Amino acid sequence: MASSHRAFVLRHTRLRPVPGLEEIRLHLADDVLGLWHAVQVETVDPDAALPYWAFAWGGGLAIGRYLREHPEAVAGRRVLDFAAGSGLCAIAALRAGATVAIGVDIDPFAAAA
Repeated sequence: MASSHRAFVLRHTRLRPVPGLEEIRLHLADDVLGLWHAVQVETVDPDAALPYWAFAWGGGLAIGRYLREHPEAVAGRRVLDFAAGSGLCAIAALRAGATVAIGVDIDPFAAAA
């Protein structure tokens, strides 16, 4: 199943720089509603969750920028990005010097992205 999630992510997103954090590249979608519909069709679940993994949300962008400007907040530490979505915060923590950063999310598409 993980390979089908990965194939889905590659079909519906583009790997590109995160706006405002161009040093980080994520699989991002252009159309939230179109992607959400595609997730519902793929999973045969009309109640499928929004694809939070396919967008750089405001909170993640703010944390990423903060860590870029204040790497001492995580340098040499272990970081857990809970409900990680795209994993932006975990990636930013690693770039800022965290020794380990683990992103976890309940959505199997998030892990594939």
